[in-house]
Amino acid sequence: MRDALGADHPTIWKFIEGLRRVQAGRDKDHEDFVSGREPPRKRRRYVLADRRILRIVQRFHTQSYVDYLRGIANNFTVA
Repeated sequence: MRDALGADHPTIWKFIEGLRRVQAGRDKDHEDFVSGREPPRKRRRYVLADRRILRIVQRFHTQSYVDYLRGIANNFTVA
């Protein structure tokens, strides 16, 4: 949200305006999707993360639940 709003602690009015900008962008993305346009290319790091997660999910039945959850959790970062 900080990137979308341009401030760490925005006023309520800047916050509302930022939400409106974000929503307008999401609305445009949805309309593009509905109209059949190709989505923008994913960044390489997200493509690689998707592949890693898919491999973990495909091996679900060959490992313990704890190892499965640990593998999934290792592919997410909390900022």
